[in-house]
Amino acid sequence: MNILIIGGSGFVGSSLVNYLLSKNLKVFVYIHNSFGFLEGIEHNNLKYIKNFNELFFEKVEINTIYHAGSKLPSGVKTYEEFYKSNVELTLKIIDLAKKLNVKQFIYLSTGSIFSKLEKNTIFNEDITPNPSNYYGLTKYISEKLLSIEFEKTDIQVSIIRFPSIFGKNDSEGIVKLFHNKSINNENIELYSRGERYRNLIYIDSVVDILYKAYENVQKLSKYEIFMAGSSNSLKLIDVAKEIIKLTNSNSKIVLVDKFPPSDFDVIIDITKAQKLLNFKPLKIEDGLKKYIEVMKNEKI
Repeated sequence: MNILIIGGSGFVGSSLVNYLLSKNLKVFVYIHNSFGFLEGIEHNNLKYIKNFNELFFEKVEINTIYHAGSKLPSGVKTYEEFYKSNVELTLKIIDLAKKLNVKQFIYLSTGSIFSKLEKNTIFNEDITPNPSNYYGLTKYISEKLLSIEFEKTDIQVSIIRFPSIFGKNDSEGIVKLFHNKSINNENIELYSRGERYRNLIYIDSVVDILYKAYENVQKLSKYEIFMAGSSNSLKLIDVAKEIIKLTNSNSKIVLVDKFPPSDFDVIIDITKAQKLLNFKPLKIEDGLKKYIEVMKNEKI
């Protein structure tokens, strides 16, 4: 089975590439600017392409496309930048999928398509998206485009919405921030006095659900949406305490009476993914242990 990954050189994409190769699958990776985290990675079942026409020239039969390419919400960016990188790219890949007559299209989406919910509401697949930033908006537009553009095709579409993902090569996020503060014994400031719940997912669980969406395609309906996350949620103060403990840090926690735009709890219901995909994610605490161990080995 041949798989094409868009965004395969990034944090999540590169981990997915290595995971799929471990399953003895033939993987094609579209390289746009650089090899990123795949620099120096070679494998008999791995082929890099720099132009989609290579697939047609070599008459490659692609069964599944993973769309992991995206502009992340770091720094100051305009709507036009997000639209070009997220929506226009998705339209190009949709057109490619139709021409290749693929069987499945798996799209990596985000919890940023949501904003604050009513009190005690848990995020699930039935919650109506209400993005509050350009990143979330353009990711949601892409979700809808997949539904509209593939409606009259036989292509199965799986959309997987992730919360904050952490792992060795992540470029941002609270785990990376807290870890950097901890290993330098710096104080960790927590907005909302650290009382907000967060669901954070370790990269191993991310690639696991991405593979299971591919593996279980025959069980899925034409258009599926899955909420993905860890098996639990933790308060920010507990996340910070756990990282301080795991790093044997002397960092102190400073509770701050400032309230960011995301001043709400993120608690995710992953029941659908558990039932349909047999998804068994790590607890946040177990993900943090793996993360800290990997980061320690990186410094050796």
